[in-house]
Formats: sequence, structure tokens, C-alpha cells
Amino acid sequence: MSIHYILDGYNIIKQLPKQNNKKLHSSRGALISFIESRHPQGSRKNKVTIVFDGKEDVFGEDASASAEIIFTKNESADDKIKRMVERAKNPKEIVVVSDDREIIFFVKYCGAKAMKVKEFLIPQGTKTHIKEIDDEKHIPAEVQFHINEELKRIWLK
Repeated sequence: MSIHYILDGYNIIKQLPKQNNKKLHSSRGALISFIESRHPQGSRKNKVTIVFDGKEDVFGEDASASAEIIFTKNESADDKIKRMVERAKNPKEIVVVSDDREIIFFVKYCGAKAMKVKEFLIPQGTKTHIKEIDDEKHIPAEVQFHINEELKRIWLK
């Protein structure tokens, strides 16, 4: 049984000290890169969906090889997350990562689990720090994807 992690994207970014003053694209890229490189969801079989409030000009802007990225259109990310949990066939297999109390209460009511942001980013028993997400030196997810594709083309002939 795999678990589906649904992340409240901007709720997470707002809690990262160095990401607050950066451009949204850069902050989203840092979060996506962290998830792709550190796998805080545990097993690679666990699905990750990051939900961002989106406007048409940023809709679908970021790409990820290991996470589904959703930019909401005509609704808030909170409403999208709630609807995803409410419509899930088995909400017990869903973990929503957010510190938003309204979302936490709603998903628990639906039978899903809720996890605080720091609990997700720093799993128990590890020495990982949120600072790693804030590092200036990161490769955006889109660039990582293109590098991987180029390496596959070269090495997997």
C-alpha cells in the first residue's frame, strides 16, 4: 500500500525563512528540488502532489519528475486539497501536509491524516534541517529533468 502525500505548497514555502523574500518561481523550485532529492515522503512508491494557488500566467510553470504539481485555477489551493481528499476512494491512504488548521480539521474529518510542515520536512530520527531547502545552490527541477534526459540519451543507447 502506498501513501499519497498532498502538500499545501505555499503554506510550506511561507514557513521557510529564506524563501519568504524570494520570487515565487524560485521558492517553488527549491521546494520541488528538495522533494526530488531528499524524498521526505519516504518510499519512492509514495505519491506526492504539491498544490499551489495559481493564476493563468503561472499555470503549469514548474515540472517535476517525482511529484505532481497542480496550480489551481478559479479556486484556492485549500479548496482543491479538500476536494481531492473528499473525493478520494480511500482517504486513509492520504496524508495532507499543512499547518492550516481548517485543512487539518477537514481532512481528519474525512478520514485522511494530517502532518505538520516541519514534521514532513524533518522526519523523526534524522539530522536534516530546513536550511537545506533554503540553500542558494540548487538546480531547478526543470533543469534537473533536462539534465537527466540528456544523460539517459547519452548512456542508455
